This record gives sequence, C-alpha cells and structure tokens, in this order.
Amino acid sequence: MLFLLALLVISPVVLFYFLIIKGTDRYEPEPFWLLTLMFFWGAVGATGTALIGNAIGEGALSWALNAKPGDALLTASTASFVAPLVEESTKGFGLIMLWGLSAIWLRELDGPLDGAIYGGVIGLGFTLTEDALYVASAGAQQGAAGFTGLFFIRTVLAGLGHASFTAMTGVGVGVAAESKSVLVKLIAPMGGWVAAVGLHGLHNFLVTFALGDGVGLLLKFLVFWTFQAIFFFVIVLLAIRDRSIVLRGLVDETGRLLHPKELKRTTSYWMLVPFVNFFSLMSSPGGYSKSRQKQLDLIDLAFLKHRQRDGARSLALQEKEQSLRRRVQQANEQGIFIGVR
Repeated sequence: MLFLLALLVISPVVLFYFLIIKGTDRYEPEPFWLLTLMFFWGAVGATGTALIGNAIGEGALSWALNAKPGDALLTASTASFVAPLVEESTKGFGLIMLWGLSAIWLRELDGPLDGAIYGGVIGLGFTLTEDALYVASAGAQQGAAGFTGLFFIRTVLAGLGHASFTAMTGVGVGVAAESKSVLVKLIAPMGGWVAAVGLHGLHNFLVTFALGDGVGLLLKFLVFWTFQAIFFFVIVLLAIRDRSIVLRGLVDETGRLLHPKELKRTTSYWMLVPFVNFFSLMSSPGGYSKSRQKQLDLIDLAFLKHRQRDGARSLALQEKEQSLRRRVQQANEQGIFIGVR
C-alpha cells in the first residue's frame, strides 16, 4: 500500500522532469510512444534486473569484507562500487537495444542529442521505481515524517540524478549511431558508459563515505545539483549543435522554400525553451498543426542534407528529399506560414 502511495506522490514530479527534458527536443522530436517505452524499460526492466544484480554484488562484498547484511560499511560499499556498475549497465542495455532496432527498423536514434534524451528518460523511469521503494520503506520505518522527508530529498531535490548519469551513455550511443567509423561505434558507447558509471560512482561515494552526516545536507545537495547542471549543460549544448545543422541546411533555401522570418523562428535560440515554439505557432496562418508540420519538414530536410554532406548517398534519400520539398511547397501554396507574417 505504501509503495502505491509513493508511486502516486512521486509520479507528478517525474512527469514534470520528463516534460522539461522533452521540451528541449525541438528539432527532431522523438516519438512519444518510443519515449514511453524507454521510460518503462527504466521503471521495470532496468530496475528489476538491477535489484538482482545489486543483491549478487552485495553478497560477494559481504563475503569479501566478512560483513553481515545491514553493516554500514557493506551498505556504503555496495552503493559506491556495485550499484553504479550494475544500474548503469541495466539502463544502458535499453539504449543498446534501441540503437540496434533503430539501425534496422526504427530510424529514430540519429545522434547524441537523441541518445541523451532517451538516456534521460530511461533514468527517470528508474528514478520512479527506485524512489518509490525507498520512500515506501522510509514510511514503513519512520512514519509520515520519514515518507515525506525522503520524498522531498530524493525526488524533489535530487530527482534528475539517474537521468543525468544515463544520459552520458546515451550520448555515447548517439555518437556511435551517427558515425560511420567502426572504431567510433565500438569506443563511443563504452566511453559513455564509463562516464555514466564514473559520475554515478562519484556521486554515491561522496554521499556515503566522503560526505557523512556531520558535513550536512547542504553539501550533499550541492553534489546532486552539480551533476544535474552537467546534464542540462550537455542537453543544451547538443540542442545548439542541432540548431546549427538546421541553420546550415536551410540558409540556402531561404527565399525559395521558406521566408527569412520562418528561418529566423525555426533557428531561434528561443526554440530551446519549452512551450515558446508552441505559443509562437499558435497564431500562424493555417494554425499550429500545419505550421508545425511545415517546420518539421524543413528541419527533416536540413538533417537529410547534413547526412548527404557527410557522404550518405542513396536513392531512398534522394526520394525523401524530393518528397519533403514537395510537401513544403504545397504548404506554401496553401498559405501556411511558420509564425506570424
């Protein structure tokens, strides 16, 4: 019962974090159904397998340290040295599966920003289940005060921890998916995973061994918030990279396929702020839905040209380019405009 109550309380906060992450995905938005699937992998698949892996690892440490379950050193060692390896591996497995499926069918994992977003969403799913387990346990042991206090500390103040760690693996997988180099495809995912394990392990070590209760909660929160700041820095940096790709791909189309004002709105830095683009397109001639579709078609065209510049050549890509150009031209003929004229 307490677990269900914890899920009910934690879910709105996790949903809020999800909307923030999704809000940065303006140029090549990932399909909601796939984001949902990745979220559930984090919440169910990754969490379930991590529980088994952590238990095995704790058993091995218990034998090595000659410590009994519940021993403070055993608990801290498991959190610092076992959990990061196990949890980033189970979460990262979902990204590897997505990469494989995208290569042969889905075509949705195109670069590092996509990987960071999917990794962040998997991390949020993991947070939902793990926090619910911890908060419910605190409620059972300490009552309402323990339930509320741990919820505030773990979910409200530090709820983006797992998202920030697994985003590093996602960046590595995204770089591999975008690259044509076999060496990069081998090294980048491993490098991302190492970064995720490193950040996760450093975080757990600091809040178990280095930052004991005597140092205080403030220093612990500074550790939480530092890694969350790194996560958003990476997301924004990758979104700016995508913006530059779109700008480069569409600048020579200005005056032919799109108006200069449409280029300015589509490549504005305000695009990276959640809901700004939505409200900007609400009053567009043709309405939000049609103007957003035109915008997405232009963005797809820009990324397609980017892939062609990198050497990707095929009849399918040429046909897709022609199709996108026709759709944008039809939108122009129908008077559909991105934003206010």
